[in-house]
Amino acid sequence: MFEKYRYFIALAKEKNITKAAETLYITHQALSHYLTNLEQECGVMLFYRKPKFQLTEEGELFLENIRQVEALESSLYQHFEEVKEGNSGVIRLGTTEGRFPIFMPHLIGTYSQLFPHVQLEVTSANSPALEEMLLNNQLDLIILGAPKKPSRFIQSRLILEERLYVVISEEMLQQYFPQTYPACIQEFRHGADLRKFTHIPFAFNMPTYNSSQIIARLLQQQQIELHCIHTSSHPDLHHRLTTLNYAASFCLTMYLPNLKLINQHTQNKLYAFPIRFLEETNQLHLAYRKDRVFPSYGQALIKLIREQCKPYTDYDPETI
Repeated sequence: MFEKYRYFIALAKEKNITKAAETLYITHQALSHYLTNLEQECGVMLFYRKPKFQLTEEGELFLENIRQVEALESSLYQHFEEVKEGNSGVIRLGTTEGRFPIFMPHLIGTYSQLFPHVQLEVTSANSPALEEMLLNNQLDLIILGAPKKPSRFIQSRLILEERLYVVISEEMLQQYFPQTYPACIQEFRHGADLRKFTHIPFAFNMPTYNSSQIIARLLQQQQIELHCIHTSSHPDLHHRLTTLNYAASFCLTMYLPNLKLINQHTQNKLYAFPIRFLEETNQLHLAYRKDRVFPSYGQALIKLIREQCKPYTDYDPETI
């Protein structure tokens, strides 16, 4: 039944027999014959043909099971490769676009020194795409915020609880708080009350991002509205905009060292203030398929990721 399971995965992905056949380098007739035989063997229809070609409920169940087979096969071959060649092989890691330039360079460098014969392939994408790639066995590990609807096929470990900070420049503080500057700096270090920031322009992450949703919940609780003039998926861009006094912004714990780097190259200092009344944190997770069995170099990567997150736990925003 699971013979040539990649044929079924290609059909599910392409939702078109002709396109799937082209990706598999086989004929349309051969792939159509495969599907007909498979459905006869299962005794159920796995794909609707009309009004469009798509998985049935039984097809969805079949797909999840063969994804498990594929993951187990990958684990097995990684184990065989490790036995044969020692610590060598390939492991695929993904994280969100904003964290990619912050987290990956040091991780890649450290891991390459420990395992010079293991190829660490890294990918960035948004969280839903990362989860889909993990379920499709295109990635082995992903780093992302807590999923809204956890999949029963994914296991995750909490690796960091991040606080959210409001980011504002020295010149913006002078401009928007002329009556209390510089005393307001010390006040905001104990917690910036966003009710005092409603007259300031802001740059926000995309509405689907955890950080944006955390802020949205706080604003709803306080029944206030911030003046958003820019929205994008690039937190580093937001912080650059803040140095230009275009808009205040927000950052999570992992981005604090990046603010420190920005401050080394600008005279318009950035401040990261904790947000008053905000108790909610952003939980950062390391996730993988529940049926995934990692070789020793994969387990070592998991340990290294956890260790690399530890310094952020006690990072002091006043040091930026």
